[in-house]
Amino acid sequence: MATLDDDLDQDGFDLVDDCDDTNPDINPDQTEEAYNGIDDDCNSATLDDDLDQDGFDLVNDCDDNNPEINPAADEIVYNGIDDDCNSATLDDDLDQDGFDLVDDCDDTNPDINPDQTEEAYNGIDDDCNSATLDDDLDQDGFDLVDDCDDTNPDINPEAEEIINNGVDEDCDGMDLISGNSKLSNAILKIYPNPTSHIINIEIGDEFDFEARIYNLSGSLIDTYLNKTQIITNKLQNGIYLIEVINLNSGERFVQRIVCER
Repeated sequence: MATLDDDLDQDGFDLVDDCDDTNPDINPDQTEEAYNGIDDDCNSATLDDDLDQDGFDLVNDCDDNNPEINPAADEIVYNGIDDDCNSATLDDDLDQDGFDLVDDCDDTNPDINPDQTEEAYNGIDDDCNSATLDDDLDQDGFDLVDDCDDTNPDINPEAEEIINNGVDEDCDGMDLISGNSKLSNAILKIYPNPTSHIINIEIGDEFDFEARIYNLSGSLIDTYLNKTQIITNKLQNGIYLIEVINLNSGERFVQRIVCER
């Protein structure tokens, strides 16, 4: 039997080309098997590890086919990828309330998610459901800041005031009393209405009274004591409320007045 001087593994390659002449499965004709720690094809340019050449071997690199994914990369939230190969770095559900961004309308606040109860008038969509109302609960087109009863759609600043029913339908702070009612059993007339310069007050009895003029926001504009004629030159065009109070009995009468010139 001949004693071999070269190509000891009899794979057809002499030592000059064979990086391991004792193993016939290692030679330039072999296909490199990644991650086995062996230079199967005797070619250092054929990678065995760190295939994406990002500086991290497979043991530390959670995706060795993508150089943008490795322990040195910054985690990009909500992309569904573990960019930094660290499961502790959150990619979704950042507030850890059990809901991913697709269902959580505020993923930075654990108190806002579909499991929460909507808290009215806080300006927050607590339950991530736009159909659950936060304001204008009676859906009359007015938020609570302007609506004096947000549970009744028939009460809002655009509603028509119903006289003598004890309800402030139009949210002006007062319930109107009929213009034809009496004040302390005395006939009361306020005219002309609309007015341009003067409001006349006629009372079919003698008692001390006070007249007050308000704007529709309920703010007092002026007060008149026992005045049967009020000059309205300083009033701008618009709608006002005039209240006449019997100072002896406390009874009162309210009427809308339109000022136009």
